Amino acid sequence: MRRGPALTRYFLEVDAADALEDWPESSMHDELSERLGVGDRIYPVPLGEATLVDLRVKLREPMQQGRIFLTGDAAHLFTPAGGKGMNLAIQDAVEVGHGLVERFGPARDGDRLDHYSDTRLRAVWRAQAFSNWMLRLILAGFHGLSRSADDGAFSGRIREGWITSLQQDPAFARWFAHAYAGVDPD
Repeated sequence: MRRGPALTRYFLEVDAADALEDWPESSMHDELSERLGVGDRIYPVPLGEATLVDLRVKLREPMQQGRIFLTGDAAHLFTPAGGKGMNLAIQDAVEVGHGLVERFGPARDGDRLDHYSDTRLRAVWRAQAFSNWMLRLILAGFHGLSRSADDGAFSGRIREGWITSLQQDPAFARWFAHAYAGVDPD
């Protein structure tokens, strides 16, 4: 994931039982070289910060109990692959804010607050579905991520099919742009 003109963030999927000590810089270089298909060219490139990140998703259902409303990371954690965390957190806060205004404003209508969890969970699960798909697209076909070589080859071909569709199908490209960034590519 590009972070700027001179910085890229890479995620390597490793066993959940692995510790950072199990991955010295030389092992990270080897794995990145293989996955990126760049041979020895990666070795002079310094690796910045190396950390282990739990990319498993965490969701709280419901996102409210009485007058307690969970928003953002307190309610849901996503993989960084989908890039949805901050957007969803802001949308959660906006929904709670509108609900509070309606509840304590002139209308004294608490309906929006009462349905906060149901309203937001629909959006959260939709974003989760996209994030999961995006992570599978990024990781499909990489060595070590499939049970067998045949599974890896199959996953790689599926990935190629999705990428070809993104490149050649305007409707699919529009869906992707909207799901990823929330904007229409036109």
